[in-house]
Amino acid sequence: MDQKNKLKSSFGRFMYAMADLLILNLLILVCSLPIITVGPALCALFTVTLKIASEEPVETLREFFSAFKSNFRQGLILGILALFAAAVVFADGVYAFSLDGPFKIVFCIVTGIVGAVWLTYVCYVFALQAKFENTVKAHIKNAFLLAFCAPGKTVLMWGILACPVLLFLFLPQYVVAYIGFLFILFGLSLPIYCNSLILKKIFDRFIPTDQSKSTEEDPEL
Repeated sequence: MDQKNKLKSSFGRFMYAMADLLILNLLILVCSLPIITVGPALCALFTVTLKIASEEPVETLREFFSAFKSNFRQGLILGILALFAAAVVFADGVYAFSLDGPFKIVFCIVTGIVGAVWLTYVCYVFALQAKFENTVKAHIKNAFLLAFCAPGKTVLMWGILACPVLLFLFLPQYVVAYIGFLFILFGLSLPIYCNSLILKKIFDRFIPTDQSKSTEEDPEL
């Protein structure tokens, strides 16, 4: 294939990926409106983004709703745990900033540690549920084992997930007003897709490629 055709092919794949991410962002926003269903919605999102990251053919709508249905029970449990942990992190943060003196520093550090644990959970556990068959307990265990095996990539995924929130917190309000529509278009699906590119490399490195959801369970790491 000559350079011109390669550029056309790459541009075409990029545009298809952007269209899929736009659709996926709208789907997860709608499916997460009753906040309790955020777990199955994230599992469905990871199911599709991991396939896009692997350059597999994807039927976005059909595969999203199929994954939402098949992962509903365990995804619901994982999502409730994530929401509970997020509430704990938020409460710890509010309490930490209400203190003065050395106790404020101590509780800020504790909040940071708990927040890191929560981010690790979110980065891995829904992707594991999307890709592999296993129990909730095993998915949680494997999530932290994989994070321990790939600390650099884990920190990178933290940053990718935190980036949209940090932009909205620290950018001037008039800038946020201009770019706020981007969150509606890609605010959830794009960070998850970027993390899926990283997770694909982690899964390929630490988990045999034949351990797919359609065949076997993810192994004990």
